[in-house]
Amino acid sequence: MEDIKVLLGERIRELRKLLNISQQELAEKINIDQRNLSNIECGISFPSKTLIQISKALNVTLMELFDFEHHKLSPKDMKKFIIDYLENISQDNLKIVYRLIKSMK
Repeated sequence: MEDIKVLLGERIRELRKLLNISQQELAEKINIDQRNLSNIECGISFPSKTLIQISKALNVTLMELFDFEHHKLSPKDMKKFIIDYLENISQDNLKIVYRLIKSMK
């Protein structure tokens, strides 16, 4: 299994990019230097003192911050999960998924 620092760093980068904010912007929100945030995202250092601040700045719980399940699945397994989910999805959720996918183009 990958090092927890690497997984956490990747997850923070992933969430930051979803919010469309730069490293500098997030660093300012959590009151650390941009270089320190870069080291966290690269898995060089662990953000023990700033974890709660990071989760709040990214609008996620600590539990969500440590959700690495998608790193365990192969692309094939992820596609299968999505296809299986779509088979039984409600019409309202289907519209949400459609808008989400369409926005990624």
